[in-house]
Amino acid sequence: MKNNKFIFPLLTILVFFSIFIYALLMTWPVSCNHMNQYVTIKKNSSVNQVSKVLENNLCVNKNLFKIAIKLTGNDKNIRYGRYNFKSVTNMKDLVNLLTSNNKEKVKITVIEGLRLKDVAIYLEKKLSIDINHFIELCYNKSFISSLGINASNLEGYLYPDTYLLLKNYTEKDIIRVMVSQFLYNYNENILKNKLTMHEIVTLASIIQWEAIYDDEMRLISSVYHNRLDRNMLLQADPTVQYILPERKSKLLKKHTRVDNSYNTYLYKGLPPGPINSPGIMAIIAAADPNQSDYLYFVANNKGRHIFNTTFKGHLKSKK
Repeated sequence: MKNNKFIFPLLTILVFFSIFIYALLMTWPVSCNHMNQYVTIKKNSSVNQVSKVLENNLCVNKNLFKIAIKLTGNDKNIRYGRYNFKSVTNMKDLVNLLTSNNKEKVKITVIEGLRLKDVAIYLEKKLSIDINHFIELCYNKSFISSLGINASNLEGYLYPDTYLLLKNYTEKDIIRVMVSQFLYNYNENILKNKLTMHEIVTLASIIQWEAIYDDEMRLISSVYHNRLDRNMLLQADPTVQYILPERKSKLLKKHTRVDNSYNTYLYKGLPPGPINSPGIMAIIAAADPNQSDYLYFVANNKGRHIFNTTFKGHLKSKK
């Protein structure tokens, strides 16, 4: 009985002490000058790996984090993804953020005709992605191959559409979603073509740049198909604009003489790859052109085009 008199008070003290330590730990302040930056937690990361990432990128003591995550029983529940810690004030907030099923989404709209670098700039503004890492992934051959794309980079394959993306998506997640949407829209009917998928997307990107109006796309496509069939230079202005440091309001003769494999004024056939992300109408037009004998076209002052079968007629239309 005498021992019990000491045991119960001791247990009570231990319980209250444990509660105090737990409360102290969970309310431990987490703050520094980098709370607005995004930090990526990789898939299948261990508690040790996550704690090191937090310590290296934020003002978080890795040992305190490991104790906190284990005390809450969440050491097996850390979710991978990109996280912004601006709403985190203490250890409890941090644990909850990393282990909760984050469903917060952001609506983005990638318009047709954007170049890869422009898509990256847009996503950086909307989702605070690491733009350099995003572009590196778009040129990573093993990653591109894993997506089912046979190309040296993802120019042309980041499908223009409206997306609802989870806010903590990684750069890889975003690219996968956009390429999956491309493959979904690039259906079997388009695949049944004399051109390869890469060639169709390349031609579609030129058509996308040229055409303001969808109803002209298949006719513009016919001009390029006719030129390819006759082994003529495509002489597509967009391919020259693509290689210039800045877009020109009007191309000069000197611009068409820039030695680059994308310059279709100098090199026959299609350029090595797409020059932007074409929409579905341009892709369909590239795969299924109108039947025509046109070899030339020029834009009028309303953004539409005048088509000709002869160079003489083309020169007349340009005046």
